[in-house]
Amino acid sequence: MPTAEFGKQQQPLWNGIVLCFSYFWTNLTNKNLQTMLRDQRPKITIEPTQTDRLLEGLAATGLLLLLLLPIAYYGDLPDSIPQHFNAAGEVDQYGSKASLWLLPGMGVFLYVLLTVLNRWPHIFNYPVKITAENAEKQYRMATRLLRILKTVILFLFAVITWGVIRGAMGGDSSLGPAFLVLALGAVFGVLGWYMWMAFRNK
Repeated sequence: MPTAEFGKQQQPLWNGIVLCFSYFWTNLTNKNLQTMLRDQRPKITIEPTQTDRLLEGLAATGLLLLLLLPIAYYGDLPDSIPQHFNAAGEVDQYGSKASLWLLPGMGVFLYVLLTVLNRWPHIFNYPVKITAENAEKQYRMATRLLRILKTVILFLFAVITWGVIRGAMGGDSSLGPAFLVLALGAVFGVLGWYMWMAFRNK
């Protein structure tokens, strides 16, 4: 877990991200999966709307930015780069610059994982019972949730990577309390929106 490397200031953000994905990941690992398959939920192909395509484009842009940042600046960085930030977003520990590739690697993994999972919304865990009448709406909201989370998290990773680069080059990392509040607000705000919409359309 990269929490120790990015410091206590990033720990709540990592916890929030892990919480988001654990909700979906358990569908592939726990016994509820067999129950859901036995229920024979409707297997519906959810065609992406213009909004969904926009979100996919934004997610791809976030991933590209996340990959380009270390490629563009890696050669200019010193051997030691920031790996720990205090609560004010100030660097107080350094480590190998090879760690700069950690978040891009995680970003690629999450991008592929969430993109593939979105093809089978009938295996997701839902806060309401899925029926033939509500399946399409619930599947569409769930797949859109994954697209939004994918986009938000990739851009958060890119901002953190940029902060590390700026800190390594003697600039302001911009990873202070305001960033933490905005990041957590974005992640949990999206989850809150989904839960409200799911119950509203049950």
